[in-house]
Amino acid sequence: MPSFLVFGGANFYGRALIQQLCKEREQAIAAGESKADWVIRGVDKILPQLASFPVDTLHLYQTFDYRMGNLRSQEFLERAFVRDSADGSQQHSWDYVFNFAAEHKFGQTDQVYEQDVHQISVSIARLAAQFEAGVLVQLSTAHVFKAKGNARHSEDDNLDPPHELAEAHIRAENDMRAITALPLVILRPALCYGPGDRQNVVPMLIAALLSKVGGEKMPVLWEKDLRVNTVHVDDVASAAIKTARWHYKTPGAALFNLADPGDTTNIVLAQTVAKVFGTEPTFNNSAVNFFVKRLKTAELTEEVNESLLGPWMDLLSAHGISNSSLSPYIDQEHPYCRLDSRPLGVDGSRITSTPGLGFEYAYSTPTTAALQVIVEEFQQLGLWPQIAA
Repeated sequence: MPSFLVFGGANFYGRALIQQLCKEREQAIAAGESKADWVIRGVDKILPQLASFPVDTLHLYQTFDYRMGNLRSQEFLERAFVRDSADGSQQHSWDYVFNFAAEHKFGQTDQVYEQDVHQISVSIARLAAQFEAGVLVQLSTAHVFKAKGNARHSEDDNLDPPHELAEAHIRAENDMRAITALPLVILRPALCYGPGDRQNVVPMLIAALLSKVGGEKMPVLWEKDLRVNTVHVDDVASAAIKTARWHYKTPGAALFNLADPGDTTNIVLAQTVAKVFGTEPTFNNSAVNFFVKRLKTAELTEEVNESLLGPWMDLLSAHGISNSSLSPYIDQEHPYCRLDSRPLGVDGSRITSTPGLGFEYAYSTPTTAALQVIVEEFQQLGLWPQIAA
């Protein structure tokens, strides 16, 4: 009877993990197992009904145990571990615990990152160790390496987190590693995309749509060959499940980067994004890059609003959309804003070459079809204009 406890079960990453776990459960049931043999619990700070999920996903969330509460509360975290055993008594032990709840949103305060990355992660790790979980999988970030030109970074490369979000993830990693009784897996994804993404690739998709509507080519920042390595959220979820089973009840910590083998570059990502809307990218580096370098400072927020946010709001209004959580704004902490000085090169091959793990990337590179799925879901939710590609 496998048991799965997923913190962050209603966010971008947790949703993909929950979907894969439920798919595995259905396959097991079809093979003759009982549904009662699978224990899945999702935990997060919001209700699924408020997470902008499509209807089929909301139906899926009715098929397992879901708990909502304050993840900053130690009492709530402890209660999240409590479950009934077969004989009716209470127990705290879980086979597989996943912490996908650590904050990944750009543009938050240092205090938020300390609480919602470092403190929450360490609290979950200590409880997982206390209650003798079979393994804990921690979702971290690959935006942490010391710059070394346009090269790809392996797991063992030197670290130099560029902002407080990355710093908080590294503090969490270090403190969790110190809990020696805990079987731990740490995953560091590159730029992640897929259904539900709102901040990683979606701003580029909005820029491409605005270019199509305006009858222009899509302006692209920085040099063509700079690395901006990527990974699909479904591959992140699959990696979490595979590594959890591989590292189950194995002492110590295992660390894996997650980046698809396509070795995505700036021009490849730009061409793929632009193709979704039948436009083309243009690299106006002499003018555009000077403008964007200045965007790293706070003074040009209004210029960003005028050049991107204003036309986006006008387009939404013209299509009868009064409220959308999507934005073309790229925060200063987004790796794309630092691509000229810190290309995002991530070597994600260790996880595919580790004996006995059996993981392969289902998405070898971003494709137009995969990006179109993102847009179509937002259209279904009424968050994106009904404009055909």
